[in-house]
Amino acid sequence: MKMGTYIKELRESMNLSQEELGKMLSPTVNRDAVSKWERGRVENIKRSHIEQLSKIFNVRPSELMCFENTELSEDEKDLLEDYNELNDTGKETARNLVKGLRSTFPKDTPTIAVS
Repeated sequence: MKMGTYIKELRESMNLSQEELGKMLSPTVNRDAVSKWERGRVENIKRSHIEQLSKIFNVRPSELMCFENTELSEDEKDLLEDYNELNDTGKETARNLVKGLRSTFPKDTPTIAVS
């Protein structure tokens, strides 16, 4: 689902008009601005408005923005933990190695057994 569609669904579930929702924000926005959000015509909604909308609708900002798969897998957490233990030179080396691996083993290719 797209963010604009989700904002519209949440607004309608609270029986709010676009104008009413706009007036609940600081700084306020007019009905046309809310309409543009809902139709996906604006991609850079102010961070302060996203935070306020999240509170109004009682959802996390990431949920409002329709970010999917925001949870890291255990493997990803382990890799991040290992990466964070490296010094700056080690981090740069790791990034370069991963770039090389991405070109050798792109995401959408069959897995090859490595021994």
